[in-house]
Amino acid sequence: MSGTSADGADIAFVSFMPVRGNISCHVRSFFTVPFPRGIRERVLRVSAAGDVGKEELCRLSMALGDFYAAAIEKALAFLGIRAEDVAAVGCHGQTVGHFPDKRRGFRTETGATMQVGEPSFIAQRTGITTVSDFRPADMAAGGMGAPLVPAFHGILLRGRGCFSSFQNMGGIGNVTVASPQGKVLTAFDTGPGNMLIDGAVRRFSAGRKSMDRDGAWALRGKTHEKFLARLVRGDRFLSLPPPKSTGRERYGRQRLDKIIAAARSERLSREDLVATLTAYAAETVRLAFDRFVLPKWPVKEIFLGGGGGKNPALGASLAARMPGLKIRSPETLGLPPQYVEAAAFAYLACLALSRQPGNVPVATGGHPAVLGKISPGRSR
Repeated sequence: MSGTSADGADIAFVSFMPVRGNISCHVRSFFTVPFPRGIRERVLRVSAAGDVGKEELCRLSMALGDFYAAAIEKALAFLGIRAEDVAAVGCHGQTVGHFPDKRRGFRTETGATMQVGEPSFIAQRTGITTVSDFRPADMAAGGMGAPLVPAFHGILLRGRGCFSSFQNMGGIGNVTVASPQGKVLTAFDTGPGNMLIDGAVRRFSAGRKSMDRDGAWALRGKTHEKFLARLVRGDRFLSLPPPKSTGRERYGRQRLDKIIAAARSERLSREDLVATLTAYAAETVRLAFDRFVLPKWPVKEIFLGGGGGKNPALGASLAARMPGLKIRSPETLGLPPQYVEAAAFAYLACLALSRQPGNVPVATGGHPAVLGKISPGRSR
């Protein structure tokens, strides 16, 4: 899995077993391979560009496919796992464009999305059948193509004994709310996760830093409450009812440019701006719960995943703004925060191979659909 933050490939090795009509999962190992700087810069440039040359888009897809194959080979070697013992690889690819709003196509109206990273490299180099390109099938079924991880969140949250939620804080934030039995009740994108925070740190450090590691800048700064209120008032996405989805097109470079320009006029220090953007990410979650979750379901706990799950400043801001809910780490569910989405796409690959729907209609707004395209590996 390489997400909106575009910092590398997270790899999870997961086993799935049918148990009394349900599917249980056991996460066995994890591995991360950071993007080489050149690859990351190309991904960010293409994702932010309004107009991309077709050759660069084609070559980036092939380069990423080559990188994913090398990353999996490295993980297999390091962890001592044989390729023949892996049933399939679920490869999300790298999102370079996501437009969930529906427009006229040929006969129907649909959104548009593109994930690059040619999966044939994985299938050819490792011999492992690879499932990829999950989002278009949901769009073809009338959905927005995201979020797709709620089906896996439902497994993680099953049997908690209360209404619970999983809040992923990758580049974009998304929440899943589940019943005590693990039924997904709602799921939607909440707004910016780490994207604006990462972008600001990258800008202020002239590219030397790619994130606010351990929330260090935010913890040195102070939230500017009036500036935060302006950010929230100017964000129309926050008031849209679910199902809803968003991405870099809304919270990318153009949005960051405006925020930094406004912060300079207010004479905010870089640490104060990062602290305020961290509070902004937390406030979008609070608003999502207050408007669309808590009026319907008595949620008691939030599991904070994604890169944001490792940011103590973000966790503290969430806890302060949502004192009635317990903020927990996915570690208590058996998964480090940053590997939840990688495990989720392993699960979606498992469902695809067994021809079972992988999307959750209340999350995407689409009809049930089998997700993904299959690149066969070598016969065994």
